[in-house]
Amino acid sequence: MRAGLATLLTGSALLLPYQAGAQIASLPERMFETPERAVILTVSQDIFYDSNVSRGSDASAALRGIKNEDVRAAPTAALNMVLPRGGALITVQGSAGYDAYARNHSLNRERLSIRTESQVPVAFCAVAPELAYSRRQIDLIDLGAPDGVIDAAARNVQTVKEALGGVTCGPQFGLRPSGHIGYVNTRTDTRGARQQEVRETRYGSALNYVHPSVGIIALFARRRDVIYDRQRQFFPGRLSSVSITNAGLRVDRRLGTRLQLVASLSYADLASAVNPPGAKNFDGLNWDVSATLCLGGRLLLTTETDRAITISPGFSAETVRQTNYAGSLSYALTPLVQVTASVSRADRVFRLAPRSAFGITKDRLDTAAIRLAYTKRQVTFSLRGSYQRRDSDNDLFDYKGAQALLSIGYAFER
Repeated sequence: MRAGLATLLTGSALLLPYQAGAQIASLPERMFETPERAVILTVSQDIFYDSNVSRGSDASAALRGIKNEDVRAAPTAALNMVLPRGGALITVQGSAGYDAYARNHSLNRERLSIRTESQVPVAFCAVAPELAYSRRQIDLIDLGAPDGVIDAAARNVQTVKEALGGVTCGPQFGLRPSGHIGYVNTRTDTRGARQQEVRETRYGSALNYVHPSVGIIALFARRRDVIYDRQRQFFPGRLSSVSITNAGLRVDRRLGTRLQLVASLSYADLASAVNPPGAKNFDGLNWDVSATLCLGGRLLLTTETDRAITISPGFSAETVRQTNYAGSLSYALTPLVQVTASVSRADRVFRLAPRSAFGITKDRLDTAAIRLAYTKRQVTFSLRGSYQRRDSDNDLFDYKGAQALLSIGYAFER
């Protein structure tokens, strides 16, 4: 698979005509620039073909009551606002859409998402409150179910509410201490899947060094306290809970140069009241590294890798350690046409995951995709094809699948 994709990319590059005016759409960021005012409303229509909707074997599809091959129509309206005012800044990102399947009508569902952030100067500090809400059908690649509860193995709508706040003090450049605290509440609408409902409290602090030619270098510590509201299988008679603590170093160098880098390295400690013999130990190094390189204004290379301990959205487990690797190449064929090829791998290990017909303890997902986009003024037309393969320790969830996406969107800007 990888050799074939590399050959395709190399051959395509040799055939690309030179266009002096062509330029890559994603230009380098400048982290210290004040954002310009923008209000953009985008309406789009996606037609999505999927050869494996159930994200598993044919036996898994039959047990879920899902027809594997299907086409989905997904109309969406999205609003993005950036509103600077004096020293303050307000941003709003929201979208509303609907997924309509041609065959799997039980998966038809609304998609709602909104996030508001602001930065408000108060004395020599900047206060940054944030609110978010989302509601969606969980992708079946993330969804298991307790034994015997088949309805929870397919239809499961997840609602997430977030309230976060941060404060940073000090001069514009130099040493700047900061702190944050937040609350996240996750709920589902399927009775059999409610053991994965959680409440999280997040808090932490950092000491930042800020310089216009260096970027931001930060020493940080943060913690997540997670309570599973309905999960008692790990703690007989009382609710399950876990704490995840990280401490480390972060570097952010998005300075508008051709090479952009954001990287963090930390040590993670998982505190759980249950540590039976043979339980996986997730303590150790975590990281998050992303880099972009812009060459000649037409070619953009992006690489990313991260490892983190998090919660499982749909499989019965206490925690998950996920390691991701991804890379992409974007090339401006002409001033209006851009092609992007990407590959990724995600490895997951589930801690205290009970053996069951609809459970797993580890899996690996490989994805390769290529996208062609045409943009003229406010209209964007794109085609995307992708291939996925998952290997796990439960044959029900092993699969190979192909997807194709046709999308057209129109952006109203003010």
